[in-house]
Amino acid sequence: MNYQTSLVQESDYSDYQDYTLDFQPVSNIDGSVLFIDHSRGKQLNFGINVDDKEFKYRVKADFSPVVADLIDIAIAIYTSDRLAPQNLTEKQRRFHVKLPVRNPEWLSSETFRTKLDDLLTWTTDSKWIFDFQKRIAPERLVEQLSLPIAPQGCEVTLWSGGLDALAGLYTRLVMYPEQQFVLFGTGSNDSVYARQERVYQEIQSIFPGRCHLFRIPIRFDSSSEQHKNKLSRARGVVFTLLGSACTYLMGQQVLYLYENGIGAINLPYRESAVGLDHSRSVHPLTLQKVSDVVSQLLGKEFQVKNPFLFWTKAEMCKSLADDGRDDLPPLTMSCDSPHRQKPVQCGYCSSCLLRRQSLAASRITDKTRYVVLHGERSVKKPSLCFLNMQAQVKTLDSLLSISDEPWKNLTKKFPILDDIVDRTATAENLSLIDMQGHLVQLYQKYVSEWNAVESHIATELSNKHSDHKASSKYVVSSQQG
Repeated sequence: MNYQTSLVQESDYSDYQDYTLDFQPVSNIDGSVLFIDHSRGKQLNFGINVDDKEFKYRVKADFSPVVADLIDIAIAIYTSDRLAPQNLTEKQRRFHVKLPVRNPEWLSSETFRTKLDDLLTWTTDSKWIFDFQKRIAPERLVEQLSLPIAPQGCEVTLWSGGLDALAGLYTRLVMYPEQQFVLFGTGSNDSVYARQERVYQEIQSIFPGRCHLFRIPIRFDSSSEQHKNKLSRARGVVFTLLGSACTYLMGQQVLYLYENGIGAINLPYRESAVGLDHSRSVHPLTLQKVSDVVSQLLGKEFQVKNPFLFWTKAEMCKSLADDGRDDLPPLTMSCDSPHRQKPVQCGYCSSCLLRRQSLAASRITDKTRYVVLHGERSVKKPSLCFLNMQAQVKTLDSLLSISDEPWKNLTKKFPILDDIVDRTATAENLSLIDMQGHLVQLYQKYVSEWNAVESHIATELSNKHSDHKASSKYVVSSQQG
């Protein structure tokens, strides 16, 4: 029996789907999915497996079926988003996902499906239908009863191998000298895995025995015929859902991630930037929506928290600066479009620029090699993102300084800030007024830091400078890492 989960009426269903993904039970080996592209009349079978054996190292002896279902839902979302092409200037993609699960009745409840639909519509700008079917397959090995063998009381955090993850972890290690940490990573990219491991090993050498790295790889087989969706807006959601499963199995009720507030909120640079990617991977509203989905599934309160929401990236790097650890940032990746050949990081996308600005503002010598500074070939339009970021900073500066009502000015230009406060202040244990004040201070600090190092960044780009003018409007990009 199928249990359909959707906000779309049955009568509309035949005209609804662009892509159907019919999954066999998610497995460690020999798993598969039938991918149907209705617009092109194309059907392909792909292997898709999850290597979740590291979950045997856990605090909880019992592996709850709802947690196993949470993992399978995350794998299905990841696979669907990666296989289906996405063009930001075209209509929303429409998915029909058929997935065998252990608790189809529970997952098909109106409350759960509404929360899941809200999360995925917000983060992927796509429409989703889930047909939850009763899973008839052997348990994965990790689902069997296990003796508790992992350390208790660890703070579980997402581990990307980016600069924010490094700086945040380093800061927390210094702030809480008795705390141990579980670092959780996932994905299907071997180079990302290698970077995560390399940065982790360096942290282990500085803080021996205080961190434990857990990774859950997702593997495609025979998928070269299908070009992958590079935007992958669901990637952050999948990362967080799997991290939530890890957190629960480690006996915790809070999953942490470390991301500076400027990058997490990711305000648009230009109002007219329709069709450009606007990442919401770690947006405060995304974390709230994931918390709601996981809480509903587990039947108990669960939270995803970003303890650095009110910190700039430069402030996050201060602990590294204080200890003279300028050797660590070059191990991390921030670039939106890394190159295949060295230097890997471009140095001129918005994420690279935020990285460079932050390291300069925190007085860390940036030893990272960038294409724009160290590459052999010239770069076209290297100043375009810089000029748009510069224009945004000038607008923020004017909004924060022209009157004694900076919050009113900010939210008139960026109304999403009001939504963030209204929906997340309680989770942050703050009053509305206090949270407004924290966000005003965040952007004031960011403007001050930017103004202090702007000429330095501009000088470094000057050799590649083009004639492009900074727009008074705003451009959107994904500031991560």
